[in-house]
Amino acid sequence: MVVTVASLKGGSGKTTLACCLAVHWHLQGRAPLLIDADPQRSAMRLAERPRALGGVALREQADADVWKTVEDSRSRYGVILVDTPGFDSEITVSALAAADLVLIPVKASPLDVDRMMDTVRILMSGVRGWTPTFRCVLTQTMRGSVIARHVREELEASGFPLLASEMPNRVAFPEAGLFGATPSLMMPEGLASRDIAAIAAEVEALFPATRALCA
Repeated sequence: MVVTVASLKGGSGKTTLACCLAVHWHLQGRAPLLIDADPQRSAMRLAERPRALGGVALREQADADVWKTVEDSRSRYGVILVDTPGFDSEITVSALAAADLVLIPVKASPLDVDRMMDTVRILMSGVRGWTPTFRCVLTQTMRGSVIARHVREELEASGFPLLASEMPNRVAFPEAGLFGATPSLMMPEGLASRDIAAIAAEVEALFPATRALCA
């Protein structure tokens, strides 16, 4: 199963989401591979810090051949996650082409929603003649805030598929990043770890459907 995390806007939480899911599944024994396809090398830099993302298998492939790396790795890993650049590029298109499922992180702001729609337009234009399954994920939200509620309602009213779980704006995420870790490693019983587990559970529930779509 290949999960590409994509957005055409930087700062949406792509790397945080990709790394947190990779570590969560690593701790569950799912044998994930995390591919850093972003020229900024954010995931690679995290892996250079003391906790090294808990030993998650990591590859760097920030070019348009990332789809080849994905295809060559499918048989060796339980889940492959691809972290993409925060801008429109051949790398992003290549990563989308290899995806079974696309997660689009969206901050709760009008500008981020606009850029999310640009990402969806690329998906809907079709890659290799088909459109991957995708879900939007609200990130850096403040629980109960008016803007977060408004953005969720706007996306749902527009027909965009949206995970029920969110990645709230918790200090646990950047604090764990200081050590090259995620909340699942540093605070496994904490609220941030539960947030990631809830997102992971929703994503896992989509796996059978995406396999059927791609068969």
